[in-house]
Amino acid sequence: MPNDTLARSRYERLARTVSELMDKATQNERILRKFQQYELQLLAVSGMEALFDCLLGDSLNHFQLDAVELWLFDPDRQMRTLLPATAPQWPGLVWLDSDRHLRDLYTGQHQVHLVNPLPAGVFIGRSMRSAALLPLVRHGALVGALHLGALAPQRFTADKSTDFIEHLACIVASCIENSANHERLHRLSMIDMLTRVENRRAFTQSMTTEIARAARHGEPLTVMLADLDHFKRVNDNHGHQIGDRVLSAVAQEIVTMLRKTDHVCRYGGEEFALILPNCDRALAQEVAERIRVRVSSLHIASDSGIEVPVTLSLGLTCWSQPGAYPANLADQLIGLADKALYRAKDCGRNRVEFQAMP
Repeated sequence: MPNDTLARSRYERLARTVSELMDKATQNERILRKFQQYELQLLAVSGMEALFDCLLGDSLNHFQLDAVELWLFDPDRQMRTLLPATAPQWPGLVWLDSDRHLRDLYTGQHQVHLVNPLPAGVFIGRSMRSAALLPLVRHGALVGALHLGALAPQRFTADKSTDFIEHLACIVASCIENSANHERLHRLSMIDMLTRVENRRAFTQSMTTEIARAARHGEPLTVMLADLDHFKRVNDNHGHQIGDRVLSAVAQEIVTMLRKTDHVCRYGGEEFALILPNCDRALAQEVAERIRVRVSSLHIASDSGIEVPVTLSLGLTCWSQPGAYPANLADQLIGLADKALYRAKDCGRNRVEFQAMP
């Protein structure tokens, strides 16, 4: 009988152990599936803005977190320029000009840390009581960190496994690198390599975007065409290399006079197209006149030291109509700006003309 009791006790202990292992396996499977779903979501997003939305927004609900923080080492500030000017200001996004804070957190091997309490510098001003600190490593170099924060002190503790989190860190680092490379390639495809402003393809996309935004918010939208006067003389008298120098100088001068939300593109050989969101006629004419004056004041010399005279004729139109708009509105606006530009040419060049909507 004692042997039966002992055997039954061992059996019950074994059964409990097996049940606990099965429960643990089931729990791990749920956790793994949750991580896999999120990683697939990260891999599916396109562009840095969508990726940051996923990392700093979607992850909160997906993992039931209280805060997320993304540190990115960007000493030359090039990655920051890949984000559009209209991108949101994510409170959890921290750009690092130096890697000192990263090295302080991840000394030695680049491993995930589950911490309680939090080290200095992490979630500053937030009441997080535990966190998972994920180093983001690419090609052996520490490029950033993703921090997952919780108000509960026991959410992330050193006794918990980090396998799933370490895999997530690899996926995040890869996604950031890939999205940055994608943005760089996309930018190159949208840039005129001579003048470094948008090309015709980018202008077409920007027109579609800005018309929709202007209609949605009921804001005025200005479209402007600018053409260099007597540009053929520049090429004939000084050569095409000097002509290229003039085009580049004029393009960059225009860029310096506009807002980050404005668009400048090389529309044709010596013609530029500008889109000025939320800009009415009065402001647009003022901006156009300032551009005209500044360009006429440029000092551009040929290789022989001869100064090359440069002037600009500009034509513009302005549209403001909330709600529905015709499908060919972009063509209408360009046509009206072009009509104003031809009038500026006919009236003596080096001037600004406006063409109202019919």
